[in-house]
Parts: sequence; structure tokens; C-alpha cells
Amino acid sequence: MPFLSFKDSLFTSWIKCNKKNVTAITDKYIKYFVNESHYVTLNSDLGKFRKQLMNQEISIDEEYRKVLQQRFSHGTKLGKAIYVKYVKDDSIVSLDYPDVPCYNNRDKKIFLNATIDLNNPRGAGITWFHEHGHYIDDALVYISEDDVYRNYMDVDLLLYREKYRRKYNMKSLEEVDIAISDELEDIYKHLAISDLMEGFTNGRIVNVVGHGNDYWLDDITNITSEAFAHMFECKFDDNGCKEMKKYFPLSFKYFEKKLNKLKGRLK
Repeated sequence: MPFLSFKDSLFTSWIKCNKKNVTAITDKYIKYFVNESHYVTLNSDLGKFRKQLMNQEISIDEEYRKVLQQRFSHGTKLGKAIYVKYVKDDSIVSLDYPDVPCYNNRDKKIFLNATIDLNNPRGAGITWFHEHGHYIDDALVYISEDDVYRNYMDVDLLLYREKYRRKYNMKSLEEVDIAISDELEDIYKHLAISDLMEGFTNGRIVNVVGHGNDYWLDDITNITSEAFAHMFECKFDDNGCKEMKKYFPLSFKYFEKKLNKLKGRLK
């Protein structure tokens, strides 16, 4: 018998004798490459995320897929666990959407533009996680519609304004709001903050971007819905997380507490 055949037969015999152990080892440790220098187990959150991207009903460009995997891999354990639990393989319906990206709660689908998100000034892939924040909020039967959550945001804004007024010895609220608006000038750092402050102040504080007053006035729950989506995207954005803790510390802590309760149920 040739040496290789003899070697193969020994390996096959060992497999048969240790079938149970081999199956357990295989299930737990089969690995595949995500980037050139990273590999993950199939059962890890990153492995599940990669599988979800591959199984989406709409084809995802390789460059965009790699960007999303990279951003996910640097996300918090909490954010990753919630994402893979509640997001399904058919969450995306369009990746070349010509209008403002959005989540359609009637169809339970997300519309966005991958090319624009690849060149997102806040960081490539951020829009993907923001819109999936809306998707998860819906999957949880609108966990964002919470009076305590809204009250925390009101308190955060009140405290920040007062802190700002005292620090710069300002006399009026109008003066404070103009100054804070000027502070929110960096789209990379402040888009989410500017958007939420616009909503909570009826447009008195806004700089780089905002949904616009018509959006906020259309439905009172829009403000907490956007807060949830912005805070969820922060679980995959260290810079966004830092800014959210600066401007909305109490509400962000409350948001994380709600997610941790959900994570506890996943065990």
C-alpha cells in the first residue's frame, strides 16, 4: 500500500473511532478568513454577521461588504449580540436608493445607497448600522417609545445648556443655543448630536444637519426613534459613542441598560 493511502486509512479509522469528538470540534472551531489577517469561528457574532451579509436577498458589493465586516468587528460586544439576534437575512431591499436612506416599517425593509455609505463623511458603513437601529427598534415593538428615555434626554439637554451658560457667563437661553449650534460644526463628530438637538429644541439648536422641523412635528415618537437609531450606530463607532456620552450621558446610559437587559435574555 502506498504511504499516503496507508496514512489516509489510519486517519479515516481515527475519525470513525472519534466521530463524536470530531463533530464537536468541527462545529466549534471551523474557521475562515474575513480579512487577510483575521479569522473567526462560524459561531462567533462576526461569523454570523458575515453569513447574514452573504445571505441577503440583494447582492452586496465586495468592497462594501468588507467595510461593513470591519466596522462590525470593531463594535461593542453588546451591539454585536443585539444585531445578530434581531436582524434577519432579508433586511435590505435596495442598495442604490436615490433618496434619503430610510427604514420602511410597513415592509420591514431598509433602503440605502451603498456607494454613498462607502464615502460617508462620518465613516464608511455608519448608515447601515443606523438604519438597522430602526429595524431592531421595530423588531422589539418600538422599545424606543419610552417616556423615561425621553425624559432622560430632556434632562441631558437641560443640564448641558446650563453647564454651557455658566461656563461662558451667558445671559439668555437664545445666546446659549446659538453658541452650542456653532459648536456642532464637525459632521464627522456631530451629525447625530445636531440631529437630536434639533428635534428636542424645535430647531433652536442645529448645525451640520437635521431632519427638519416638519419631521419632528409629524410624529412625537420620531425623536426617541431617531435617538435609539443614533445610539445603536454608536455601538459600532467609538467617536460617536464618545460624543453621545458627552451630550446625552444619562439617556445613553439608560439606552445601554435597556440593551443589556435584552442581551441577558439571549443567554
